[in-house]
Amino acid sequence: MTPTGPAAAQHRRMQKLCAVVSTFAVLGMLCGAGVIVADVLMRWWAGSAVVALNEIMAQVFAMAVAATLPAGAFLRVNLKVDLLAGYMGPRVTGALTLAGSLMLAVFFGVLAWTIWAMAVKFHDQGRATLLLDWPLAPTYFFVALAMAAAALVQVGNAVEDGKALRAGGTFIGTAARTTWAGWALLLVLLGAISGFGLWAWLDFSSLSKAAMSRPGTFGALAFGLLWLGVLAQLPLASVSGLIGLAGTALFIGGAASAKVFATDAMEFLSNSQVATLPLFLMMGSFSVVAGISDDIYRLANAVLGRVRGGLAYATVAGCAGFGAVSGSSVATAATFGRIALPEMARRNYAPELASGSVAAGGTLGALVPPSGAIILFALLTEQSIATLFVAAMIPALLACLLYFAAIFAVVRINPAAAPQSDVRREPFWPALRGALPVAVLFGAVIGGLYGGIFTATESAAVGAVGAFGMALARGRLTRASTLGVMSETTATTALIYGLIFGALIFSFFINMGQAPELISRWIAGFDARPVVILGALLVFYLLLGAVMDSFAVMVITVPVVTPLVIGMGFDIYYWGILMLVVVEVGLITPPFGINLFVLNSLQPDVRIGRVMKGVMPFVFADVIKIALLVAFPALALWLPATMN
Repeated sequence: MTPTGPAAAQHRRMQKLCAVVSTFAVLGMLCGAGVIVADVLMRWWAGSAVVALNEIMAQVFAMAVAATLPAGAFLRVNLKVDLLAGYMGPRVTGALTLAGSLMLAVFFGVLAWTIWAMAVKFHDQGRATLLLDWPLAPTYFFVALAMAAAALVQVGNAVEDGKALRAGGTFIGTAARTTWAGWALLLVLLGAISGFGLWAWLDFSSLSKAAMSRPGTFGALAFGLLWLGVLAQLPLASVSGLIGLAGTALFIGGAASAKVFATDAMEFLSNSQVATLPLFLMMGSFSVVAGISDDIYRLANAVLGRVRGGLAYATVAGCAGFGAVSGSSVATAATFGRIALPEMARRNYAPELASGSVAAGGTLGALVPPSGAIILFALLTEQSIATLFVAAMIPALLACLLYFAAIFAVVRINPAAAPQSDVRREPFWPALRGALPVAVLFGAVIGGLYGGIFTATESAAVGAVGAFGMALARGRLTRASTLGVMSETTATTALIYGLIFGALIFSFFINMGQAPELISRWIAGFDARPVVILGALLVFYLLLGAVMDSFAVMVITVPVVTPLVIGMGFDIYYWGILMLVVVEVGLITPPFGINLFVLNSLQPDVRIGRVMKGVMPFVFADVIKIALLVAFPALALWLPATMN
């Protein structure tokens, strides 16, 4: 419910305050990117560089990322899985929303309290960075205050949620009343929480001994509780974080568990690659403002529009090009859906072919580097972002070619799906001139990574500054568009880093309980070939991708599944790309693929059944793509092996 009266005035003041803080945070990131680009240019032209720039940027970006968290909390950018929303009535949904806000308040509150204690300790000890002797305490104090502000905002959210619940507020997508399946889920969840809570209150020592003597059982129970919480529409960050915190406490105690939570969060924020993700997110936002999607689509249409089905080919190619600067599947599908669907409708393309090409092309957004999902996998597994980007290149090209083959087959089987060659295609040379800056930007970002000229952070800085420069040169940076970039970057950064904080402590608990080793030994007992187990995992990920965002899938499964796959002898970079490919296929797999519903919302006059029918040839192409990747791992591993 929207606040009214004095509450509305307070809400607006808080909104302005969060907007100011987040704007300064994102501007700080952009200025940091400018410094990184200047450092790269100095190395090229003058043979000198900024001393200890990594130390400086690590501290600056740690504070900048932390500063986005209160605004993210105010905007309620929490990843939830609404698969069972239709089974919950409005009052139950309202109660779960309230519970989610309180859990997030505890989540950020624990981080704030413990990081503040670490800051005091570092101040007393005079701890500083290695090269510049820059004191660490101010950074820790700032991050702790930002976490505390996020916790307070979540408390305010909880107050609003409580008022909405008492007033009988309505919630979109809920059932008229909670079904028996919804009640069953809630009863199991509450029973599990109550049971463990009562056991811990009455005899924590006994519970701790049980966990240490049966780590595999408690790891399985933790995953079960995680899934129950996620299916109950509780925020994934808080569910994974609090379960990990409580589980770790069973092994090392509550105070030590909180210290591990805060230490992991601060080590991650101080990582030299922490700037990579928000800068690539900023690159995507500025690229949208600069109108890059239109340029790419015009060029693709100019090249491919002369053949039957040319706009469908151009849509897939355009999605691949836009994915190179956006990094998001859903964003790519939504952007090109707005551009391509009306154009294809005007030129009498069948709705099935139009919807299928946009939905399938959208999956390229997360596969074509730079990709937010690839960066998240790299951060969660502490692997090289640059190597993963390069590993994705050939699979992305293979996906484009197979989608082209699917369009060709559809048009040959059903010529009425697309008109004859389009005489109104775009002129080639003007389209090429318009798209040339995009090609230069992509070439600089990925070519610099492949050639070893840039680190991942430097390539992200070049991309962000380059996209900003394009938007500025084209006169697209109005006050509204700039604030839009700030808001979008803030929201997505806060969302992803909240997920990562929760995943870090959950992963620590799972690894402490030796769950990956136990599962590996259990699977080894089946005496099945590794490729058979890999196939079963791929089916599992395909099902997950159909109902969950790729970020959620990674946060939940990477801590356990990745060590298992590596233990079977598969390369971690190969597994990261293969897993992402399968999860992205799930986005267009009926009946729950997310991209299908995005496309349906853009053309409400086309029934969802027709959208699903149109995407099936592309799903078949994806099955071939997965089979080729499984049969020939070199498709993902050859190009990284040639890197400098």
